Amino acid sequence: MRVIPISLLSHVRGLIRRAPASRLYVVPALSRTNPTISYSEQVKEGYFDCKALEFNEIEVLRVLNSMKDDPYLALSFLKRIEGNVALPSVQAYATVIRIVCGCGLDQKLNNFLVELVRKGDKGRGFSVMDLLKAVGEAEEEGKGSLLLLSRLSSALVKAYANLDMFDQAIDIFFQTSPLGCVPDIQALSFLMNRMIASGENNMAVATFMQIERLGLDADANTYVLVVQALCRNEDTKGVEKLLSRLLNSEPRKCSVFYMNFIEGLCLNQMAGIANLVLQPLRDANILVDKSDIGIAYRRVMGNFSEAFDLFKEFREMNISLDKVCYNVAFGALGKLGKVEEAIELFREMTGKGIAPDVINYTTLIGGCCLQGKCFDAFNLMIEMDGTGKTPDIVIYNVFAGGLARNGLVQEAFDTLKLMEDRGVKPTSVTHNMVIEGLIVAGKLDEAEAFYERLEHKSWENDASMVKGYCEAGCLDQAFERFISLEYPLPKSVYFTLFTSLCAENDHISKAQDLLERISKLGVESGKSMVGKLICAWCRVNNVRNARQNFNVLVARGIIPDLYTFTIMINTYCRLNELKEAYVLFIRMTTMGIKPDVVTCTVLLNIPKFDTKREMKAFDVKPDVIYYTFLIAQQCKIQDLQEAERIFAEMIESGLEPDVVPYTALIAGCCRNGFVHKAVTLMQEMWEKGIEPTKASLSAVHYARLKAKRLRSRK
Repeated sequence: MRVIPISLLSHVRGLIRRAPASRLYVVPALSRTNPTISYSEQVKEGYFDCKALEFNEIEVLRVLNSMKDDPYLALSFLKRIEGNVALPSVQAYATVIRIVCGCGLDQKLNNFLVELVRKGDKGRGFSVMDLLKAVGEAEEEGKGSLLLLSRLSSALVKAYANLDMFDQAIDIFFQTSPLGCVPDIQALSFLMNRMIASGENNMAVATFMQIERLGLDADANTYVLVVQALCRNEDTKGVEKLLSRLLNSEPRKCSVFYMNFIEGLCLNQMAGIANLVLQPLRDANILVDKSDIGIAYRRVMGNFSEAFDLFKEFREMNISLDKVCYNVAFGALGKLGKVEEAIELFREMTGKGIAPDVINYTTLIGGCCLQGKCFDAFNLMIEMDGTGKTPDIVIYNVFAGGLARNGLVQEAFDTLKLMEDRGVKPTSVTHNMVIEGLIVAGKLDEAEAFYERLEHKSWENDASMVKGYCEAGCLDQAFERFISLEYPLPKSVYFTLFTSLCAENDHISKAQDLLERISKLGVESGKSMVGKLICAWCRVNNVRNARQNFNVLVARGIIPDLYTFTIMINTYCRLNELKEAYVLFIRMTTMGIKPDVVTCTVLLNIPKFDTKREMKAFDVKPDVIYYTFLIAQQCKIQDLQEAERIFAEMIESGLEPDVVPYTALIAGCCRNGFVHKAVTLMQEMWEKGIEPTKASLSAVHYARLKAKRLRSRK
């Protein structure tokens, strides 16, 4: 096997890691290369003619293969020759992919494939299937080859999904099926997640149904996503069918699957559906183990708004509930402000012979502090101490933080001293809870003084200062603390501050400043943060700044979501910049973003825009708000007959009008002197159980008085 000269490899490394200024120096040097000197001699002279690699693909592959232990170098080398020579071959890309996969750099692979996919077949010179075949040909046949191809196909699905190229992602499943390297179920879940996030709920369900036929064994998470998509479409029958199918599947799925399914539903705010699943699982003898039932109950209860009612229901069913189940009930009651009931339930638990543990006491103490009942929390501390259970650092943290949040400054400091006397040293978490608590309680000077007294300050303490100021609404202090720091904070802290600044009209400019500052700190603001800023600028009608941030997103290759587009279009309409609104709508559709009924309702502000045609083209169904807007428009131009026709059309379409369209039509009738019609509509509302608003009642009242005065004059 031929050995690549050291001089060539060293020059490749130099080419990649050289500063940009050096790269500019190389360009004129290449133009002076003597064509009579051999390639190897040019390398020895210090030149590296990238164009030579176009004609010597073998050397490119040899260089890349020599970098199998340095994936970062291989990626950089490929990136550099992309910019200097003709397109690298599919074999070159396949080699780099095998190197990156071999080193387990999944995130690097994902980023690499996103850029590759974005170029398209024409831009990269080969198709995705060509790439898969090239990777497969370079691997020895066998199980390892199929695993690599399956891993690559899964990564390709995610790359397409990240770019919202859903049709191409679906094609990967069917194109790889004959090769035996179908993407895994995690890739399908990722794709469905992206579809749901983009509002393509029907596509997500249809994709699941199609791809499931390929033999993929869907896991609990995938089924959760299907339920989520169906719920967003308000397809209750679809949910019922899916649950029935799950409960009656053959062969029956194991209890672990259903436990994960229940947990997934709860984590996605669908605890109500999870609760519906529990009883059928018990009836079908799928969940028979008491510990399984208890765990499932705790998962549902932790997210269920009526947690205590569910607790009582399980208790009446004679399901064995341990101290952990009771603890969830304590926490739920505490958050509902029912501390007395929580303590009563605690006494019931101990009366049944269930010995409380430190966690039970911690939950109760936290609930008491949350509701301002610090004296009750202190009594529980004493009671716990009397049972021989020593309070740990967690209880002390909860208690000290609770005292601080209730403005009991000295008591909080005394608790810290008590901790040290008992050999429990306060940690940065303790200090953070006290700092945040004092600020939220309005004790800003005490919080600052406590911070200054800390012997060992940390970034966590500064983060707590910022978060505390945000929660207390002291945004100027929070921002000043942020800009005074010379080191980065966690992104979650930036997001908290940023969101708070965006929510206040007079602080949006500081939110813009924050975004620019964290960018310099190496913290990348994603679609969510920039989208919030765009919406904030639109809220104050500063569409120029909103558009600048919009352009930043697009320049980074990020497609803004439908909500951002709709907000901007609405702002343009509000400012009567209708041409800009129309242009932005066209741009949105060309980017592959499908409008919804809210967007179409906003577009009704553009007089010459054929909204009905666009809705038909994108299969968008009108809703009550859409019809209300149309009714209000017709009433405004005094075309009451057309307004009534639209109202009737809404009812004929199967939509049930609520108080809003009735109010709009009643107001139109009153303004145009049709008092009798307004009264009839009011009576119709009462009969349907719809309570009229004060505005509509007042409108009818004044219209009657006006009509009476006119009659008296005659």
